[in-house]
Amino acid sequence: AVVSTQSTGFLTLTTIGGPEQPDTTLEFVLTCITFLLGIFIFAAVVGNVGDAITSMNESKTTYQKRSDAIKLYMQHHGVPDVLQRKVKKWLEYSWMRTQGADEQSLMDALPERLRARIAIQIHVKTLKKVKIFENCEHGLLCELVLKLKPQIYSPGDYICRIGEIGKEMFIISHGKVECIITTASGERKTVAVLVAGQSFGEIALLGVEGCSRRTADVRAIGYSELLSLSKKALTQALEDYPVARKQLEQEGKNRLGKGGSSHNNNVKEEAEEQIEGSPQLNQIISQLKSFDSQMYKEKLVALTAEKDDLLKQLETKTKELEEAQRQILEYSDNRTRLKK
Repeated sequence: AVVSTQSTGFLTLTTIGGPEQPDTTLEFVLTCITFLLGIFIFAAVVGNVGDAITSMNESKTTYQKRSDAIKLYMQHHGVPDVLQRKVKKWLEYSWMRTQGADEQSLMDALPERLRARIAIQIHVKTLKKVKIFENCEHGLLCELVLKLKPQIYSPGDYICRIGEIGKEMFIISHGKVECIITTASGERKTVAVLVAGQSFGEIALLGVEGCSRRTADVRAIGYSELLSLSKKALTQALEDYPVARKQLEQEGKNRLGKGGSSHNNNVKEEAEEQIEGSPQLNQIISQLKSFDSQMYKEKLVALTAEKDDLLKQLETKTKELEEAQRQILEYSDNRTRLKK
């Protein structure tokens, strides 16, 4: 009777009633054991499925909590709505691209050798596309890829500004950016558009005298993902590669026309002789001396056109001045005659 009661209870608890009822004691015992096993297996399956769903949503939950905290912080401090919307869009884009994964934290969890191998597989081909590094030894490139830092810029964000001290170079891994200069007339002009695989700002890292400042504004077109390499990181890596250091410095000088481009020197000297004393044109010549490599040709064309335009303006002003002097002399002569 006891076994029969327990069997009926298990049937009710597991909601699996309906099969043929056991008759003997052995059948009752086996049925109870089968029901118990079914309960345990069911609990294990449901528990594992629940854990899997929780794990799938864990990163999303963490991202949502962080986003909510940032939004509350901005609201508490009265951040303008325009900036709040920009931050929210950046967070959404970051989640879409990385799913909340922190690349730096993930890599730090790995041994240095594995971290280096992964970084080499991902970034070394991109780094070799940078002209100043294309002839460097492989060991230096392997060190540099470990020092690259990923950054995401929103549409319209300025990555660097003209006149800033250059402390890092950038490699575009996704998206594109535009290089903008301000002409002598105050007009903003785009001189180059750089896409994935291209780089900018590398000359500022080489320690070439007079070339540490940015020569153009660089602005993101759409969301752009960049890899940055700081001057400090490059200097540390070059300590063990003195030959590579000399090669990079010489490459920077050559590309700026300080050691291997007599044509550029002649252009500068001729321009300086013709326009000496004009502050605007001297500023253009100063920019010519400190061009970034990726924008050299475009800027040279633009600034040469500005130089020609200003020379014409100077010529016109000179003629006007000569005419004014002639009129003054005539006026003086007339007054002298009248007095006589």
